[in-house]
Amino acid sequence: MATQKGLVVEKAGAPFTVVDNIPRSKPGPKQALVKSLFVAINPVEIFLQQTALLATALPAVFGSDYGAIVLETGDACTKLRKGDYVYGSCNLGQNAYSPFQETFLVDEDATFKKSGNVSVEESTTMGVGILTSAFGIIVGGKVPLPDAGATVPERDEWIVVLGGSGTVGHFGIQIARACGYKVAASCSPANSSKVLASGANAAFSNRASPDEQAAEVKSITGGKVGLVWDTSGKAEQAGFKILGESTAKTKYFTTTDNVNNYTVPAGITEYQVRIGFLGRDDETGKHITEETAKMAPALEGLAAKGALGPVDFDVFDESGWEALVDALKYYAEGKAAKKLVVRVQDV
Repeated sequence: MATQKGLVVEKAGAPFTVVDNIPRSKPGPKQALVKSLFVAINPVEIFLQQTALLATALPAVFGSDYGAIVLETGDACTKLRKGDYVYGSCNLGQNAYSPFQETFLVDEDATFKKSGNVSVEESTTMGVGILTSAFGIIVGGKVPLPDAGATVPERDEWIVVLGGSGTVGHFGIQIARACGYKVAASCSPANSSKVLASGANAAFSNRASPDEQAAEVKSITGGKVGLVWDTSGKAEQAGFKILGESTAKTKYFTTTDNVNNYTVPAGITEYQVRIGFLGRDDETGKHITEETAKMAPALEGLAAKGALGPVDFDVFDESGWEALVDALKYYAEGKAAKKLVVRVQDV
């Protein structure tokens, strides 16, 4: 069996280690084998390294955001071809699909093909954020996703994005705007200009109390809020207060939090985003995989026309697998001021 180089974690809490004996996979009919060029670091990598949760085997290969080039495709692939540049959110914790190695598998229907308007580095920052917010808004919030070429008039309705200055918040704002909604986004006062630059119509302080946030949102929106998307996974009380002041007939609260327990007020429909189950065979995994395949063409098209664009990022000073180990330590120590991208291989 052919082997390759990459990073593994031997067990929960063990360090990331460079090895050269990771099995190299072969693509199935609707899969592609891709070469990892860039990876972007997210909090999930540190969480997985510390806990090994979601790992389907040990030693485990991790990673989430990637920018890659197609090396080989299965005989049933219709979109991807050898030489295409792709990006996306990998099947978390599944070794054969993880980008912290020389080559890995992607499922064609869950993969975004890069367009010419963004670089490979820029695309590497986009996959996880786009997919997470698509589930928070399109799937959980029941918001219609337009085709990329459609002209969508602006609605007299608002979506509230809690945590608008983060990666997921950035794409939440952009997806909501692409669907025709006005957006009010929470952030620290220092990040209000960043949130507005992402496309939000208004920003409000997440440093205020839940009651104060609800009052400000009502002042901004007139209460015309049917969906609150909590990208932080920590602001449910503010979300519930905001929806309590809403005049919408149907109210949705969607969140990245699927760990903590809280009581959802009557009249609010809650949805927890679980993209970490992408590609898995259980009921949740099948739901995530099916919905991803439905949304992927339109999301890819919106990115191609520039409606969804990259976040601010830094490229780590060094490249290669040892550099990725260093970058993960740097990130875990809280030293990264922006999203951190690492070149792991050349084309």
